[in-house]
Amino acid sequence: MASRSPSLESLRREIDRIDDDMHDLLMRRTEIVERVGTLKSRQAARLYIRPAREAAILRRLVKRHHGSLPAPVVVRIWREMVAATSLLQGPFSIAVHAPEGSVGYWDLARDHYGSYTQMTLHASATQVIGAVVDGISTVAVLPMPEDGDPDPWWRLLIGAGDRTPRVVARLPFIDNRVGRPGKLGALSIALMDQEESGDDVTLVAVEANPELSRTRLRQAFTAARLPATDIDAWQAAKNHDMRLHLIEIADFVGPNDARLAAVEEALGEHISRIIGLGGYATPLGRHDGPGDG
Repeated sequence: MASRSPSLESLRREIDRIDDDMHDLLMRRTEIVERVGTLKSRQAARLYIRPAREAAILRRLVKRHHGSLPAPVVVRIWREMVAATSLLQGPFSIAVHAPEGSVGYWDLARDHYGSYTQMTLHASATQVIGAVVDGISTVAVLPMPEDGDPDPWWRLLIGAGDRTPRVVARLPFIDNRVGRPGKLGALSIALMDQEESGDDVTLVAVEANPELSRTRLRQAFTAARLPATDIDAWQAAKNHDMRLHLIEIADFVGPNDARLAAVEEALGEHISRIIGLGGYATPLGRHDGPGDG
């Protein structure tokens, strides 16, 4: 005699048991995160966020994921959980700059940093960067740079010292355009250095004389084994002797990377300096080339 199919009620009871198990594991995970926060406080850690580790966790989960539940939903669940537990370890707030499409940029930040995280919306890039520099906000979220911007925000990151923010993440980490206007993308900045995740993009600014062409600049990076794209250039109206180039490199590049020295040697007097602006873990599914919107 064939076995009877499970009843609707028995399946619901099984779901309830799974929910209880998931809740127990979530509470256990939270307790461990709190212990991690205690250890970090003893080590005088400046920030309680680890974008590179978070990216590695999500890559591992998406790689092992199977079934009909969409991968972006899995990422959203874990992002919500990571953000909430970050709040248990120390102060954590987000400043969002949204000159256009404010709802979209706000949603990008909310999806990544959680529904329980304090967020503020600002009209100017100077305001959100200042909020991070002054310690009012932990992270600032700004639109992806675009070529031809007459007043690009990324030039405000050119500086040295502990109070100069650096790029630490790109949003969204996994593409999910359902209910989102256009192809919005954003970068997050914070008072921390870029950490290596195993698959990364690095941003640098090159200060050069106006005679240096963007083609020659890209060629110098390519010759130094740095897969780079020049995604923006800016020249101050009052300074005709200097132009800034924003370069995106599809690799992790530390401040003492010998390849940067090779670029400086190749370009010689045409450039004044190369300044690291941070970088981010390559988002899931985004291997179609740097600089895309």
